[in-house]
Amino acid sequence: HLNALVKRHKNDPFALVAVNCHDNQEEFLEGQGEIKTDYTSIFGGAPIAEAWGVNGFPTMFVLDETGKIRFKDVRGEALDDAVKQLLDELTEKASK
Repeated sequence: HLNALVKRHKNDPFALVAVNCHDNQEEFLEGQGEIKTDYTSIFGGAPIAEAWGVNGFPTMFVLDETGKIRFKDVRGEALDDAVKQLLDELTEKASK
């Protein structure tokens, strides 16, 4: 689903970044197997997870253009709706 979201918004001002608590990419890839991702992953993110109160994986955060967390733990259609809402807000601001 996340790869599809990235592809749908490839021409929009949108980025998806995964913050992994694995210490390195090799450890992460061993656990992923054949799954390939189309988005950036940051490794060694345990301090971020602790600071943001992450208790389970994956936990989804959707941030706006200022870096403010606007949605937490949204998945599937709710994630699509959150991204669409923020992109619509950007379009509205740009038209003013």
